[in-house]
Amino acid sequence: MKKTILKAFLGLALLVGVQAQSQVIHKYERYVKDYKWKVGASYNMMDFNFNHSDLPEGTSASMISGGIPAKVMLGYEFAKNLSVEADFSMNEMMKDDVMNGDIVSEDITIISFNGSLAYSLGGLFNLPVVDPYIKAGIGHLRLNEVDLTMASAGGGINFWIADIPATKSSRYHHDKIYRRLGINVEAMGRSNISTNGPGSHAQYSAGIFYMF
Repeated sequence: MKKTILKAFLGLALLVGVQAQSQVIHKYERYVKDYKWKVGASYNMMDFNFNHSDLPEGTSASMISGGIPAKVMLGYEFAKNLSVEADFSMNEMMKDDVMNGDIVSEDITIISFNGSLAYSLGGLFNLPVVDPYIKAGIGHLRLNEVDLTMASAGGGINFWIADIPATKSSRYHHDKIYRRLGINVEAMGRSNISTNGPGSHAQYSAGIFYMF
């Protein structure tokens, strides 16, 4: 009888343990406090030939990148699932690289600044762990001394460390610093709307963010 009771107890404990590990936290259960601000740092790459198939002979499409962190961002959630974000990035293009189908004749320093509105699909559908979002805005691109106005649209995914069961030992730990970290991947298309010249590109980034 004692062995039967012990087996039943161990089985129940195992079932409860598995059930607890399978539970996940949803958007508005992540933290005790309501953190509105988000800051991030990412490595980014730009592709100025993503929509060009007729490249000069002997060249190939390539993405360019800068240092780490090459892109920084600051965001604020001002309404449910809706945030305003600003990002800044720097990259470099070398002489003889190809920009928008043409070979460049000099090294180009590329500075990008963008303001955007982002809408959380993960918040809309109350998804755990992964938080996909869509994003659109307007920005500024400088190619050496040339200034351009850019329109952008795209999206990305935030991966919330706070939603991973292994980090959810108790509510006391909800606001620990490490649980306010996350991982972000993003892809944006940016179009030059100020001239008919070069500047349109796709920008891809991956990095971390922190809520405060």
